[in-house]
Amino acid sequence: MTLEDEIIQALDAGRWLDFVSGYNLRDDADEASMRALAIGLHNSGRFDLLTAVDGFDGDGDSFRFYEIQQFYSDALPQLAAEPEAMLKAVRRLVEEGGPNRDGALIALPFRDWCKGTGRATAIAALLDFSAPRDGWYLRLALEGASTNDPEGALEWALALIADNLGPQRIAAFEALGSLGPTPALATHAIAALGDQLEHEADDQILGPSIYAAIELHGRGEQANPADTAKIVAIAATRGGTEMRRRAMQALWFQWKGISPAILDQLIGIAETLEGSDTIAVDHLDHALYQMTSGEDVERAIAIVRTLLSANRGTLTIHSFDSFEHQLLTKHRARFDTLAVEWFVSGDRALGEAVMALVRKVHGAPMVLRPDLTPFGYGPTELIFLARKAVGYLFTTPISAASLLMAIMRTGVSDAIKGATELLFDPLLVNYSGELGEHLREAAKDINDPASPHVAAALQQLEIYLDGLRAVGFGSRQSRRLQRQA
Repeated sequence: MTLEDEIIQALDAGRWLDFVSGYNLRDDADEASMRALAIGLHNSGRFDLLTAVDGFDGDGDSFRFYEIQQFYSDALPQLAAEPEAMLKAVRRLVEEGGPNRDGALIALPFRDWCKGTGRATAIAALLDFSAPRDGWYLRLALEGASTNDPEGALEWALALIADNLGPQRIAAFEALGSLGPTPALATHAIAALGDQLEHEADDQILGPSIYAAIELHGRGEQANPADTAKIVAIAATRGGTEMRRRAMQALWFQWKGISPAILDQLIGIAETLEGSDTIAVDHLDHALYQMTSGEDVERAIAIVRTLLSANRGTLTIHSFDSFEHQLLTKHRARFDTLAVEWFVSGDRALGEAVMALVRKVHGAPMVLRPDLTPFGYGPTELIFLARKAVGYLFTTPISAASLLMAIMRTGVSDAIKGATELLFDPLLVNYSGELGEHLREAAKDINDPASPHVAAALQQLEIYLDGLRAVGFGSRQSRRLQRQA
């Protein structure tokens, strides 16, 4: 039996979806050939692949779901069909996906099908917006129409924005950023959008509007910066949660393509985020990851610093897990100096952030070796740094000691004296074992300016232990120290 005969047999018997879901498990599977044959049978009018979707039974089998969705995802753009039949089948495929799968596999194929002449407007005419996804289908139709008639699709969307309320208007706002594929059309779209927002105060409108404006501006080679800045300013002033989420999404996708002034506006919005808005924070974290993947690490650090300081209790450095990963891997040396800056700031949220990052590193303890010379700190700042290092990093003593050693390398005598005292007590007094071994190795490096001061602290420890031995190790602490030593 040929493959075409098998397809015909499955369609005749009403087992088409079973055939599709199991086909790729066969040793002789040739998915491209099977799909081409099925599309040919459909387009010839012999069978209807869209009607077969009615048999999608939602039995919870994920493998079956994805195999069927993948087939129709690949086939839909090539199927000849009446708009009503196509919309019905697409609705069924999307509904089968459920809330966790959200129709993503079908969205782009349906948009591509809507590229055909007259199809997008026909789909729009079928939508009554009583169903929750009708606005989504309208958006996809608009985007499909833009492929062959970008100016017409843009004017259609702008007319929907100007003349409608509710789902139709929101769908047009959502689609707008994908329209205007040339700088001239993007400039026109941004200007028209700005006019529509003069008196707008609805956060659900301002959210997609700021995203559309930024996307048009970025994709349109920084088109119409004046009106884009105006839209961002309006949204930032009047918008709420949805606006901030969309602004961070726009920052994530477009930060490299937008003008510096508009980037500064978005960063200004980023610095107003509340720690409780995990969606906006997650979008921002993606943007920070991209910044730290390139040469914009200082920009990312400045944003995080502002947010941590303003949101202590609701935001931690771990809220930006992509950012912290980059900082601890790609920008490890920068973290050493950042630890100094944040400790010296005296900001509790920043001190806790350094502590959390040091603790996050598993395996060998983190040794910090910042060069403090460029900071130009005097004894007051260096002693303050030493105390913060010991206070925040007390439970990671090797890390704390490494910052004290950095202070010892400055040559500032009063600071060296203070750092040496803190190295002895409380660090060596409480962690004479592992820390003691680490410091004995460090003291052997005669080329390290910190070496003699480390040796002095170790000598203090020996004198201290000798005193304990002289009184017979009477205390619990003395017995513990003796075991550690």
